[in-house]
Amino acid sequence: MIERLTIDAMNKHRCLVGEAELAYDRFKTKPDELAIAEAQEAYLSSMIAVHAQQTVVSTLLDILGYIPATPIEKAH
Repeated sequence: MIERLTIDAMNKHRCLVGEAELAYDRFKTKPDELAIAEAQEAYLSSMIAVHAQQTVVSTLLDILGYIPATPIEKAH
């Protein structure tokens, strides 16, 4: 059960990283001030989610005691 939770958490983390990368790209390509502020907020929110999920993954890996094999999936 812990292994399945860990794999699910790892996959969610990969997805969140992909979303954060997209948010960063949007932030860097926005031409006007308002769009930049909105894109920056979306990016910061994404990074908070990434870091929070990393804590979940780390905790589950500590409990599990090893890194389980996971299929490599596209983030999106």
